[in-house]
Amino acid sequence: MKKTFLILLSIISFNAYSQTGINSSDGVLSVEVPTHIDVLEGYPSGNELNPEAIEYYRKGTDLLFDNPKKAVDYLIKAIDYEPNFVQAYDNLGKAYRSLEKYDLAIKSYNISLKIFPSGSVAHQNLAVVYSKQNMWKKAIEEYKILVKLKPQDPEGYYGLAIHYRNEDDLNLALSNALKALTLYKKTPPNYIGDGYALIGLIYYDLGDKAQAKTYIQIAKEKYISNNLEYVYNNTFSSNILKELSIE
Repeated sequence: MKKTFLILLSIISFNAYSQTGINSSDGVLSVEVPTHIDVLEGYPSGNELNPEAIEYYRKGTDLLFDNPKKAVDYLIKAIDYEPNFVQAYDNLGKAYRSLEKYDLAIKSYNISLKIFPSGSVAHQNLAVVYSKQNMWKKAIEEYKILVKLKPQDPEGYYGLAIHYRNEDDLNLALSNALKALTLYKKTPPNYIGDGYALIGLIYYDLGDKAQAKTYIQIAKEKYISNNLEYVYNNTFSSNILKELSIE
């Protein structure tokens, strides 16, 4: 994975600190949560990050999925060197999410957003955490922010579609799913089958079986062509496929 390291050019003043923070795995408080930050908007690239912080960030990022507990320690060390290291907070949130420590994941993303309020990564990941906690309305609000920040990114619309469907607001779900698919088509990812699958399921929920069948059949083709047939098999129940006469 290509890693790009950015620097936040900002004026930051820590006027006060809360008594709570983020702990490393040994229980030692390493990162205090600032209660007030004065920050300039912007997120330009640069090479001003402390080399030690970058090295710990790399180590933590490499371990995000294989050893998230160790990743937490490395990422906190990166933050110790660079308290404004937005990406480190974002990846720290991912590590905590993998460990199912959702409160700490949310805290990490919120610190990231205090430093860089328009951070799309933090907003998207907050939506994911809220989803895992079945906090649909909060997830929807985060996806709405993501759409405003990145209107040409399909992920925000796709997330809204999923959550509106969970809320049984099927018309809004469909409009967002169609918008997401339009954007996915511009640069098709290997998981584009997800876009067709979601639309097919929404049409099925709406009772439009003809359209549901059309989109689910296309989803099947996309999944198979991208070696993701197992995703297709896990997405649709045998009852739906039988009802729609999809083999």
